[in-house]
Amino acid sequence: MVQFFKVKKPDVQAQAPLEVEILELNAHGVGVARHKGKPLFVSGVLAGEQVRVKLTGQNNKYQTADLVKVLKPSPQRLKPFCPYTAQCGGCSLQHVPVAVQRELKARAVARLFARHGVETLPEPEWLRGAEQGYRRVARLAIRRQGKGIALGFRRQQSHELVEIERCGVLQPALSSLIVPLRQLLNRLKAVRQLGHLELYEAAEGIALLLRHTGSLPTRDLDMLLAFAQERSLALFLQDDTGRRPLHVPFPLYYQIDNIKLAFSPGDFIQVNGRLNEQMVRQALEWLAAEPEQPVLDLFCGVGNFSLPLAASGHPVVGVEGVMEMVEQARGNAEDNGLSLARFYRADLAADFTREPWAREGFERVLLDPGRAGAEQVVPYLLKLSPERLLYVSCNPVTLARDSEALLAGGYRLSRLGLIDMFPHTVHCEAMALFELS
Repeated sequence: MVQFFKVKKPDVQAQAPLEVEILELNAHGVGVARHKGKPLFVSGVLAGEQVRVKLTGQNNKYQTADLVKVLKPSPQRLKPFCPYTAQCGGCSLQHVPVAVQRELKARAVARLFARHGVETLPEPEWLRGAEQGYRRVARLAIRRQGKGIALGFRRQQSHELVEIERCGVLQPALSSLIVPLRQLLNRLKAVRQLGHLELYEAAEGIALLLRHTGSLPTRDLDMLLAFAQERSLALFLQDDTGRRPLHVPFPLYYQIDNIKLAFSPGDFIQVNGRLNEQMVRQALEWLAAEPEQPVLDLFCGVGNFSLPLAASGHPVVGVEGVMEMVEQARGNAEDNGLSLARFYRADLAADFTREPWAREGFERVLLDPGRAGAEQVVPYLLKLSPERLLYVSCNPVTLARDSEALLAGGYRLSRLGLIDMFPHTVHCEAMALFELS
């Protein structure tokens, strides 16, 4: 009888370390070398470096490896400012000069558009801000570890937790809370019921949201309240039944110029406050609305773009899919005395062109969708056929995809902005201005 045997794949863990040269960095900031005729991907390196690596995986198309040692460093290599960069995958490009990071991001965006047939792009216009201490929002994971509680961030593409003492990209006031918060959590009795922590730096102080399951013991509630009172924090708890305030000594809002935008913990707000201000100002400039010309703002949130537009004298209709956000935006308009801003709830994936507000007619439209983009919205935008359409995107992948439909619908891409909202990461945000041909 004939016997068939499968060829046993080599055990990469048993292989000796390799010495390779890094040829380039790909769109994700990962180094690319060649080994046995296949691409070999290594993180934490720069083009031109000679490195020693340990294979971690391979298939018919490529191989992956961990960096063991840099044998010949690039003259561009920087010392990371964060001691956790090798474990926490959040800011994986700290060894790369920021100018090189932006070159990588610009090339990555260009490749995304090229996949959708857009070979020639306007020269990218960058918005830049602080390179450290820029995050005003953080989500910290909580996990039981041994007999205590660990607090930190998850490893990239992993459920494992990296315990940290501080974070260099957080606003210093948020970073300084990490150690005392961990000490507090380790004194609580209901450790099994703790979910995660969210921190927000508002205009008048810091807010803390603790997510948990079930009810917390009175002793734990007293300790949490005492911690918040001692440090003048706003404290909110959230379980499966909803969110409730435990201590709120000041209102929660952020500012754009003289406009106050109130928010609640759990609401989406841009984590980089300074760049958000720049982004809003650029949006108003690029829309170039005539005096008193109406503007439609889709996915308006709490009014991040709508209210500055109204403050500039433009009647604005803001539309959002979540009623709670619509009510927040309405309250913000009222609190700021901006009667030109009106807000509505609508399912933007359905045909909204029949809504009374859509029939008012708009030559200027702004949209700021989530990561999924606006694929279902674009057909209805084409029905409205505004003269200028400004697309603010937190995900260039879906922006490039949606651009294909807009260009096919008679628009041209006249300006492209790249927003370095998260330095030292591969993430890039964008702003694209489309004008009717």
